[in-house]
Amino acid sequence: MASVDEIVAALADVPATERVGWRFADQLSWLTEPVQPPEQPVPDWFVRGVERLVGWLATTWPQRPLFHPIRALDRAGIVTPPHDDAYILALVSALGDRGDAAYRLDAIRGDDELRDELIWRVFEVEGGGEVSLTNVDKFSTPGSKWADAFRTLVTEGTLPRDRVLTSCLAALGRDFSAYRAGFFSQLYDSLAPTPAELTAMRPRLLRLLASTVPATVGFATRHLATIELDDDAFLDACPPALVVPAKNTPLTILRLVTATASRRPERAAEVAAVALEHRHRDVQMAALTLLRDLGAGELVAGRLDLLEPSVAQQAGAWFGLTRDEEQPLPSALPPSRPADRTPGERAAALLAGETDPWEIEQFLAEVAAGRATQELRRPARRVLEHHGQMRHVVAALLLDEKPELHHADFLAARIDEIQRRPGPCTLLATPTDRAGWLDPAEFVRRLTATGEPMRYDLIAAMLRLHPDGRADALRAAPNLPPAVRYALGGEPAEIDDHALWVAAARTRAPLDDDAHLIAAGLTGAGEGHAARLTLRLTADPHRYQDGTTWRTFVNWEPHIDVEPRGVRHPDRPTVPTEYGPDWDVIRWQAQIWPHDAETFLAPEISPMMFAAHGESDGRAPARLDAMLVHPGRLGPMAAAVLAAALTAHDGATRLQAAEALTTLVPHRIPVATMADAMVLLAGHATATRWASALRNTSNPHTVIAVLNTLLPQLPYDHRGLHALVGALLEESLRISAVPPEALCSWLRGFTGSSKAARTARELLKPASE
Repeated sequence: MASVDEIVAALADVPATERVGWRFADQLSWLTEPVQPPEQPVPDWFVRGVERLVGWLATTWPQRPLFHPIRALDRAGIVTPPHDDAYILALVSALGDRGDAAYRLDAIRGDDELRDELIWRVFEVEGGGEVSLTNVDKFSTPGSKWADAFRTLVTEGTLPRDRVLTSCLAALGRDFSAYRAGFFSQLYDSLAPTPAELTAMRPRLLRLLASTVPATVGFATRHLATIELDDDAFLDACPPALVVPAKNTPLTILRLVTATASRRPERAAEVAAVALEHRHRDVQMAALTLLRDLGAGELVAGRLDLLEPSVAQQAGAWFGLTRDEEQPLPSALPPSRPADRTPGERAAALLAGETDPWEIEQFLAEVAAGRATQELRRPARRVLEHHGQMRHVVAALLLDEKPELHHADFLAARIDEIQRRPGPCTLLATPTDRAGWLDPAEFVRRLTATGEPMRYDLIAAMLRLHPDGRADALRAAPNLPPAVRYALGGEPAEIDDHALWVAAARTRAPLDDDAHLIAAGLTGAGEGHAARLTLRLTADPHRYQDGTTWRTFVNWEPHIDVEPRGVRHPDRPTVPTEYGPDWDVIRWQAQIWPHDAETFLAPEISPMMFAAHGESDGRAPARLDAMLVHPGRLGPMAAAVLAAALTAHDGATRLQAAEALTTLVPHRIPVATMADAMVLLAGHATATRWASALRNTSNPHTVIAVLNTLLPQLPYDHRGLHALVGALLEESLRISAVPPEALCSWLRGFTGSSKAARTARELLKPASE
């Protein structure tokens, strides 16, 4: 152990740039408590180091009690960082050890200010990334979690029980994310509030019915259902809870509304009518039944077009209502295109985060020609720290520094080549349309006007050659290099530069084997042979302890089998990579080879599958956008990305995937290919998410076609199967579709009275009539 003077002396010899993070924290952890005042005033760099350490711990979870020396210096008045949000998050991060409960408990018991003031602010500061109460507890061992500490301290009387309970409810009323709000609802439940405590907190619970977090609304509903409610207060507070996506919450609310109906019939009917706006058939039916009992048909008439087809049929039978013919949705407006920009405007937009590949390529052309703006060097310097993002690449080019571009070797090589060029030049590979194509005639014009072309620029240009106009371009320039002539449809010649000839073959006949390259020994996938990609999943079960219960979670690991085998080179981007590029480079990567989307989509399947568990890397929108606009082949890899996106944890991703499904299936992705991908991912996916996403499409014909093919390939005990069968029923009723015989045969195989079996029998009715 050491004194403040000894720690200052040990750090004095360390370069200032290294007095941060782990280096500073490790030295500080040797501090002896109680802290003795230093013999010499602590230097400013030490004070700043402690303050920086607070900021570091606020964003990094070290899994060790590194906050203790900070708190000791603070209590001793030696270094007193402000008790701001960063200080509270550092406390959350490092007051305890992930495997030892004693550190956190002893600290709270022995520190009056911490116990009486600071600890309560953890209910007010959300945190994010690695540092939040939820995240720290998720990866701590049982018994050493924050929740364990609160329960222990409440039980022994160190912390007042009522304040912990009310602080949990106050935290749930803030706009914390669903993931981080979960800590407070789970802590509240674990303290098992009594009916008397719940009654005292009833106004707070009623306010939570308007939360934007569905799980919080469900939490409040569950507790309110166990106590006596004031009719007027409840009916005023509950309407927002009736449209929560998960059906259990609104169904419980409707049962509570039903209990008030005899005392407040008109108000109960008005509230129940809100539930007709819910997407789930069961919620609509429960609301419709209550409205029938209350004789409130006029409230149904105004919402008839919102009902599921089967519910609308029942409303017609009960109230004599008829549904207007559905109007076709207006066609989507074509995407707007930015007007021509000056080099400064384009660079500014890219520094601000724009990732349009067309704009990136125009910017590269301006850099190569020496036309890039020099007026943005100062903002570019600030942006340079955003490693792995496109804006970082743009900033590096403006500053003539080497950018960091991971898992995008070909693009990195192009950038490096441009930066090493001897002088201004015209790039060959700049596309001539926004889909990434390069007009063959323009390519030949540029090439003939160029002396010695840059190697990667020439490869990129050949890979982008549009199929149309090649013969005319070849005739217009007879003295082209042999590989270029071959790319345009010319005769084979001696193969010298392998990468140039691979690019020529992959653009000449992108999806076919090339006998000329194979004969020369270039036999790898994406070289002489067209790459044949197969997705394979393996189950990786994990057993973990949740409190006193052991649970098993199966993680499905994707593997891309590539045949024939080959070695990937940075200059041959037609060979699939193991990993996709970092962050927002994906749309640019997608346009390297406009002929085929499968190569760039293969490494994107794994991260898209992780999104089902809430582990989104933020690239899902870019993947789907790139797939939608890609002009080349979309096959099994594209279907797998789409199937994974349809079961993502994030609802916005599922909605975007549903829109992509409507656009791509069956026009570019065959129905059978889409269904096969969903069968392969069925063990990984959540069927209820699939069903919800499919119902969000604007084309029932597509949904019916996919489900007609998918369902017979699933076992009758598949978890969530009832939701998929229910989706097929509603979409079939919507357009009066009759199930085909192959599906009918599968539907007849259901037995018993499960929800899936009952829905299957409803689907069979039109086929038997």
